[in-house]
Amino acid sequence: MKTALNKNIKRPNHYDVLKIITIYAIFSCLWIYMSDTALGLLITDRATIIHISVYKGILFVIITSILLYQLVRRYMLESGQLKEVIKKNDLLFNLLYEGMMDAYCSVDMTGKILQYNEVFRNMLGYEAEELFFKTYLDITPVKWHSMEIKIIEEQVLARGYSEIYEKEYCKKNGTIFPVELRTQLIRDDQGNPYVMWAIVRDITERKLAQGRLARKRLELEELNQSLEKRVEQAILELRQRDQVLYQQNRLAAMGEMIHNIAHQWRQPLNMLGLTIQQLPFLYDRDHFSKEFLDKTVGDAMVLIQHMSKTIDDFRNFFKPDKEKEEFKVSQIISNTIQLVKASFDSDQIEIVMDCRDDPVVHGYPNEYTQVILNILSNAKDALMTRKNDSPQVCITVSAEQGRSVVTIRDNAGGIPDEILPKVFDPHFSTKGPQGTGIGLFMAKNIIERNMNGRLSVRNNEVGAEFRIEV
Repeated sequence: MKTALNKNIKRPNHYDVLKIITIYAIFSCLWIYMSDTALGLLITDRATIIHISVYKGILFVIITSILLYQLVRRYMLESGQLKEVIKKNDLLFNLLYEGMMDAYCSVDMTGKILQYNEVFRNMLGYEAEELFFKTYLDITPVKWHSMEIKIIEEQVLARGYSEIYEKEYCKKNGTIFPVELRTQLIRDDQGNPYVMWAIVRDITERKLAQGRLARKRLELEELNQSLEKRVEQAILELRQRDQVLYQQNRLAAMGEMIHNIAHQWRQPLNMLGLTIQQLPFLYDRDHFSKEFLDKTVGDAMVLIQHMSKTIDDFRNFFKPDKEKEEFKVSQIISNTIQLVKASFDSDQIEIVMDCRDDPVVHGYPNEYTQVILNILSNAKDALMTRKNDSPQVCITVSAEQGRSVVTIRDNAGGIPDEILPKVFDPHFSTKGPQGTGIGLFMAKNIIERNMNGRLSVRNNEVGAEFRIEV
């Protein structure tokens, strides 16, 4: 460790020297005074007194020499021990400071550098001894001077140390780099500020890493924003796609409804045609009367009202549900059966309904109707494709653990195992070009996403069985 203090190590302690001189002076005065007084009292012969004084002087020299020897010997021993301790401490501190991974530096109260280790010197790029002619302000860029002076005044001098703070140093070649340090204060025996020292750490790599991290964080934020926009766009596209699929499904259902309307109207139209045809026939035979006309008009109006009611029933199906409402499952299924009964009857397909319970559901009745229609339509297509002597669709309504359960099963032989897991996939159809593949997909979406229910399918011993739980 380089230090300017080592050049000024004091040799003897002046206080100890003064102490020895004082002891010697006191002993001399006491010896001269006491011995001369005693001789004056005991001996009156002047020649004898002079003779004895010679021996007294010799004895004084011997005693004082012994005393001085002991005092000097003790001082030299203690001084040597003290120097040995100082030497060992210097060696220990040198090993400590030079072995530190961080830089160390101490300055006097004017800011002049007193001590530093090799890490500090290498950090700044100075040659040996050059730093002893510098102050800490000389190696600190000007923009940091006021801040550091304020820290020394408000923290170091006030409480003896500072918080860890950051600043910059300037290398010998002019390169500016960031450092982190904490300054400590050493006071002398009288409590006056004497030396300041600090452990200094080069944080260039940390700052670079923080910069890279900040850039990565910014890139991540931009990526997140981009992802959010892409997700929002994807969600919007999915919603638009769902709306398209829903509309396609509605159009497909509308086509099916028109087909059902045709079946519902065929018989009333035939009866209405016969009623109208018999009017001129009976008129020509003179059997035409007011009573007969009223009866014929009444029968025709009954048929027309029945056809009008059929239109109303189908029109209600196409009304969109705006809000959830409570409805009876059995009533919805009965109304749905009425919509398709004529079509099923024309194909000689029997619909059997078994209401074991009468559960009430909170949801969208028209959407629920659409689900039932989609499943019935698929059952009808399966029964028409696979000829059966007694085609039949059985609908069971029950309640399990507070939930409504509707099962719709046919006797068309079931769904092939290899396509059973795909029946709810969008655009998957076994009907070829005639199928859209969105009916069952929309049915599952309506039950599971819109009504928080569950729609599943399995094969039983005679055919397929759809299960609706809401």
